[in-house]
Amino acid sequence: MVVLLLGCAENPKKSSRADVNLADNVFVEVSIEGMSCMACVAKVKNTLSDLEGIYEVKVSLENKNATIQYNPDNIALDKIKQAIDEIGYKAGAVKTLSQ
Repeated sequence: MVVLLLGCAENPKKSSRADVNLADNVFVEVSIEGMSCMACVAKVKNTLSDLEGIYEVKVSLENKNATIQYNPDNIALDKIKQAIDEIGYKAGAVKTLSQ
């Protein structure tokens, strides 16, 4: 009998919160068209959370948007919107939020 234990390692590309200088981060709200269920919410959240330079993602099905904390030195807003579009949704208007 062979027992294989697999663990979940942290994403090595992603910086930990301890490495994050919050003063450099930007908070934005991106409208998202095409989400219709909680599976859509999870898909958007997981996709964005896996991107290097994004530190927090909150997705709202009710408001059809995502609130994102990211560092523009590590990822461009266009790349974030492109990632949303590539998984089958449509990233729309962006509103910058105060911290």
